[in-house]
Parts: sequence; structure tokens; C-alpha cells
Amino acid sequence: MQNQGTIEARLATLESEARWQRDQIEIRQVIASYGPLVDVSDRLERSRILAQLWTEDGIYDIGGVRSCQGRDAIAKVFEERHFGQVPEGVCHVMGLPHVHIEGDTAVALNYTCVMRPDGDDRFYPWRVSANKWEMVRQDGKWLIHRRTNRLMTGDPDARAMLEHIDQMTPDLSPPG
Repeated sequence: MQNQGTIEARLATLESEARWQRDQIEIRQVIASYGPLVDVSDRLERSRILAQLWTEDGIYDIGGVRSCQGRDAIAKVFEERHFGQVPEGVCHVMGLPHVHIEGDTAVALNYTCVMRPDGDDRFYPWRVSANKWEMVRQDGKWLIHRRTNRLMTGDPDARAMLEHIDQMTPDLSPPG
């Protein structure tokens, strides 16, 4: 068996790998919690709970709707249309994100499909979007600093946002 370094070096490597894995899980949990939290946000006090996923000055740039900044504005953005959709049935299906972490910042890309009921036992995809989540660690907790959401309707902004995957996975970047 080949010597793989000192115990201290091996322990430091294991600690680094464990931190990375914890960060991946914590970031994915934040993103995964968005769906259930928004799907029960039928009044302002519920959407304020959802807004706690963002930093105090966080931004939610909702393609096709508007951009808002700050937890209070993020909570209120759901009042116009979303509060009425919750009792009718709405379901945000969050795709598994690809996450790239650098220190106390991270970027994640994923898709969201919002399902709406079509009769008693059928649903249809109402809104499909690409998402870029810019995350920061504050006080040991991962929060959303900016979420950019673009509809997958051929929007060039959606494609440009998704092309960020090239920097997140340099070994998969196109040649040249």
C-alpha cells in the first residue's frame, strides 16, 4: 500500500470533502424547500416565511413578472396572483440543481415546472423556467442572494443564463 501522506494531511482532506458535501446538501435543501414553501403561501405571513430563504437585501428576478429586492418586497410579490392560486392547487416541481461552490458563495442552476390542476385528478405544466440561484453563506447558513428565473420559451436570456454551466463545469466546456 502506497503512503498517502500524513494523518494530518489526510484528515484535512477528509474535512474539506465533508464540508463540500455538507454545503452541497444545505444548498440543495434551500432550493428544494422553495417549492413546498411557495405552494402554501396563500397569505402574507406565509410568504414572509418563504422570503427568509433570501438575504436581507436579496433579489428575486422573476421572468415575465418583475424583479424585487429585499425580503419584504419578495414576500409581497406573491400577493397579486399567487395567493389566489394556492387554494386552487399549484405545485412547484424543483429540478435537481447543479451546484458550484467557491468559499462562501455558490451558484446553482436548475429547472422549475409549475403544475396547475386541470380537473379533479389531472395537472398540466403551466410554467417551465430555468433558474440561476446565487447563494451566500451568512452566519453559517446558506441563503439566496439572487434568484433569476427565465421562462423556457426560447428566451435568449434563459439560454445565456443556462450557458453559465460552461464555467461551472470547465471539464465539459466546448473546445476552443
